[in-house]
Amino acid sequence: MSNKLKRLPIYLKNVFLLTVLWPIAAVLRRTNKAYRHLWLVMERGFDARDNAYWFFHYLCLQHPEINACFVIDPSSPDYDKVARLGPTAAWRSLRHYLMYLAADMLISTHVQPCAPDLMAYYHLRQVGIRPRGKQIFLQHGIIKDEMQWMRYPTMKVDFFTSGAKPEYDYLISEFGYPDGVVRYTGLCRFDRLLRGNAPSREILVMPTWRGSNYPQGEQFYETAFYRHFQSMLENPDLVRLLEEKDLKLIFYPHIELQKELDKFKSPSERIILASWKDYDVQTLLMHCSLLITDYSSVFFDVGYMEKPVIYYQFDVEDFLKYHYQKGYFSYEDHGFGPVVKTEEALVKAVYDCVGNDFRLQKEYRERLDAFYPLRDEQNCERTYQILRRMDGGEG
Repeated sequence: MSNKLKRLPIYLKNVFLLTVLWPIAAVLRRTNKAYRHLWLVMERGFDARDNAYWFFHYLCLQHPEINACFVIDPSSPDYDKVARLGPTAAWRSLRHYLMYLAADMLISTHVQPCAPDLMAYYHLRQVGIRPRGKQIFLQHGIIKDEMQWMRYPTMKVDFFTSGAKPEYDYLISEFGYPDGVVRYTGLCRFDRLLRGNAPSREILVMPTWRGSNYPQGEQFYETAFYRHFQSMLENPDLVRLLEEKDLKLIFYPHIELQKELDKFKSPSERIILASWKDYDVQTLLMHCSLLITDYSSVFFDVGYMEKPVIYYQFDVEDFLKYHYQKGYFSYEDHGFGPVVKTEEALVKAVYDCVGNDFRLQKEYRERLDAFYPLRDEQNCERTYQILRRMDGGEG
C-alpha cells in the first residue's frame, strides 16, 4: 500500500493525460495516417532486444503495409537499429501518449502493453481504465513459475502468447483466461535463434535477479548471490580450464542486477564482465556453447538451439523467499541439464561438458523434443496471422 501511495502522483498524472488527450487521439485516428490502423510496439521503452523488437523487425520486412511504430527512448543504445527499420515514437513523449490512445493494437513483451508507465497503467486497468486498442502480450520468457498476479482477471489482455507446449498447458489449465486468449505460437525471438545459431568457444554465465526486495548497494556484498558467483569467477580450476581449452567465460547478470556488475572482479582476461549496454543477449546466446544459469528462463532459449545447460542453484530457499514461487517446472525432472548445488560440483560439470565437446546428452535432448513440439522459424508468422485476424483482416 505504501508504494501505491508514493506513486499516487504518477497515477493522477496519467489519469489527467488520458482525460485530456483521449479526444485528441480520437481526432488524429481519423485525420492523420500515422495514427490510423496503428500497431504500436514496445518493450520497456529503453530497449529493443526481445520478442517485441523481433516482431517489429518481421512486420517491417514482411508486412510493410501494416502501419507499425516502435516506442523507444532516443538515447537507448538500441535506437538506431530500430529507426533503420521503421517509424519510432520517443518513450513517454506526447506522441507516445497519443499513439497509445489511438492504436488498434498494443503489442509488447510486458504485461501492460505499450503503456507510458507499466505499473500505473496495470493498476488503472484493474479499476476499468484502459486504452481502446487490443492488448497483445508477447512475453519476454517462457513462464515456469507461479505468478499469481498474471492470472485472469488480475491481469487482462486480449492475446497471451506461449512459447512451449507444457507452458501452454499450464496457462490453459491454471490461469483462467477466456477461450482463445492464450495461444501456442512460439516466441518471436526464437526465429532468429535458429537462423543465427553459431556456437563459439564461449561459456555464458547468466544468473537471474532475486526480486526487488533483495539487498542492494553495499549490502549486496553480503548476499549469497555475490559470494557464490564471485567465488566461481575466481575458481583456479575453472580459470585453468579456460586457459587450457582456449575458452572465454562471459558473466552477464540479469538486467535488474546489472547495477551491481561493478562489484564483481575478473581475475583473468578470459573472463568478461558484460554490461547490457555493450552486449546483446540474443547474440550471447547464439554464440555460447554452454550456458550456466541458476533459475533464469533464458535457458529455454539455449535449449531451443539444443545447447547444454548447467543449473547452479546454491540458494533455492533464498530465491523462493525473494522471487517467484514454484510452478509446473521441475529443474531435476524437466531441465535441460544437470542441477548442481556446490561450486565443486559446478566446476566438475563444466569439465565434463567441455570434455564431451559440448554435446547434449540423450536424456536432455529427449526432454527438449517433448518441450518444443513446435521448433521452427515461423513463430513471428504464426503470431502475425492471429493478430491480423484479431484486427479484422484475413489471415
